[in-house]
Amino acid sequence: MGRRVRKGWSTRSGDDGHGDGSAGHHHGRGHGGVSDDLLATARSIIERARPREEVEAFLLHQREFSVKTFAGEIDSLSSAEPRGAGVRVITEGRVGFAYSTQLGDADLDALVELARANASSATADEAVALPTEGGGSEQLDELIDPAQEQVTPDDKATFALKLERLTREADPRVRNVEEAVYSDSDSTIAIASSNGIEGSYRRTDAWCYSIAIATEGDDTEVGFEFDLARGMAGLSAPDVARKGAERACRVLGASKIASARMPIVFDPYTAAQFLGVLGHALTGESVQKGRSLFAGKLDGSVAAAGLSLVDDGRARGAPGASPWDAEGVATRRTQVISDGVLTSLLYDTISARRDGRQSTGSATRAGFKSAPGPAPSNLAFEPTGRSRDEVIAQAGRALLVQDFHGVHSGANPVSGDFSVGVTGTLIEDGTAGAPVKEVTIALPMLEILGNIEAVADDRRWLPFGGSFGGATTLVSEMTVGGA
Repeated sequence: MGRRVRKGWSTRSGDDGHGDGSAGHHHGRGHGGVSDDLLATARSIIERARPREEVEAFLLHQREFSVKTFAGEIDSLSSAEPRGAGVRVITEGRVGFAYSTQLGDADLDALVELARANASSATADEAVALPTEGGGSEQLDELIDPAQEQVTPDDKATFALKLERLTREADPRVRNVEEAVYSDSDSTIAIASSNGIEGSYRRTDAWCYSIAIATEGDDTEVGFEFDLARGMAGLSAPDVARKGAERACRVLGASKIASARMPIVFDPYTAAQFLGVLGHALTGESVQKGRSLFAGKLDGSVAAAGLSLVDDGRARGAPGASPWDAEGVATRRTQVISDGVLTSLLYDTISARRDGRQSTGSATRAGFKSAPGPAPSNLAFEPTGRSRDEVIAQAGRALLVQDFHGVHSGANPVSGDFSVGVTGTLIEDGTAGAPVKEVTIALPMLEILGNIEAVADDRRWLPFGGSFGGATTLVSEMTVGGA
């Protein structure tokens, strides 16, 4: 079929090294060659270490691709191949960081010297050190879709155009599609340190989304839906189109309901958003700096009996899975909350040393331009043995929430305050009914945790500033502010 180009095909070069980019077709050396080159460069960097100095080199090479469509045309298309190195130098408890996109010998000399100079002006901290135990050579084979190498830019553009068309055709009330997007990335990561840590791995990622705009009378609603996989073959354009249209059409004609205290059911999308707020308060660094609602609560009860929360850096099929973290420590399954008790925080090496604990393999980076820090990898509540339908039936009369509004201003992971606008549907006698909008739900986050009665088995991994596994979740009572 013919293809119209709205703004033309373009390419850009990039070097930001952020992990949320996308990859196009391959050229130049094969993947084994890329990995070998990165490791060789990492080794070259740490060989520049001086006596009584720790040096770490983190290298990233990505190939990215993204195409966006609008009104049946290609709106934009971009590709990039960021590559660079981030270096930490530690001496006498002082850490300095620097990065470079230039990897020649003279450039590496200058890079290490800059990190060294930055360390000399830093404040000394006895907890500052590089890890001494790495992740070994164990890989996660499911991080790569080999078929993705055969997918062409034309295939990707065709996918995005198909996604937009299917979204528009999913329901006659869908009058427009704000945008449909396909993106992917192919990343090779290598790390080496003067403490003997060394390794590399490769991952492929693909994702797509569409934004449906549905209209009925004077009412217009928006429905966002997406999919994630290791390659384009794992994405379902029909499912994304159908679910996005359903999310928009489901709340057409929505109205307020009377203010009340009532059960709330988070769908997987909003449950993941809630975890996204909660998750970054669960790091050792946040607690140590007094920036967490969990400060002083380690080994204490923070949630309902029977509720468990796990961060699994090796979770199969999860977007945040990796063989080792951003400083080379093996990833693992960390039981954060067990039967309602906060049993562990999430640590990188430095924050763990401050608490006299071991790293949980939770160091992350935005890319080679940033130093590592602790964050969740794949955080999710453990299911409580109920299906989605059983959880909704258990709720009785409740509000099923499908969208939050104002999360950044209304949810505070330091104070624990949680008050956000929502859109959803009213549940009557265990059945979803009238659509609801322009209401707020509120309750301190620790009380929300204490009121969680059920977590369904319909987990979806969603990337809200990390990887969070949302599932249909019943909260026994929250305050609903409406008419």
